[in-house]
Amino acid sequence: MIPDPLFDEQRLQEIHDLDLLSPDVDPILQDVADEAASRLGLPVSLISVVLDEALHVAGMHGPEGLWLAETRGHPVEWSFCATSVRTRDAFVVENAETHPDHQHNPLVTQDGVRCYAGVPLISSRGFVLGNLCVVGLEQRSFSEADVAVLRELADEAVRRIEARRIA
Repeated sequence: MIPDPLFDEQRLQEIHDLDLLSPDVDPILQDVADEAASRLGLPVSLISVVLDEALHVAGMHGPEGLWLAETRGHPVEWSFCATSVRTRDAFVVENAETHPDHQHNPLVTQDGVRCYAGVPLISSRGFVLGNLCVVGLEQRSFSEADVAVLRELADEAVRRIEARRIA
């Protein structure tokens, strides 16, 4: 049986070493989240840190009025972003209401998430820290160009995160 990457101790240590749960991270990622939402025309963008049992939001655009803006996270079993941690690749859900892994997810059934596109944040040491993702409240198709925009912005987010390690 292949071990679940969510529980990889070295990956979790990398998250700790980069101090990604610190409130100091949000200001350096805010405009990346804003740009992702703007360029893809969606109301919510998150830069997530995926832990073994929870997802933590390190940067965000748009969830004003939603509980996520206050809690800055949720259980990992609700996480769309965990898929990219496990696969090291983009994950796209065009219709969450019919997606077999997420149709019963409280983010879909209670909060109205209908579409999602996310790409992994991969550190220079090769660990998947979390995701840069966009979320919408209506079904939507995502093109290869949309995913490429997310990859470009995810790379920028990682550069900013790792610049803190050097400083």
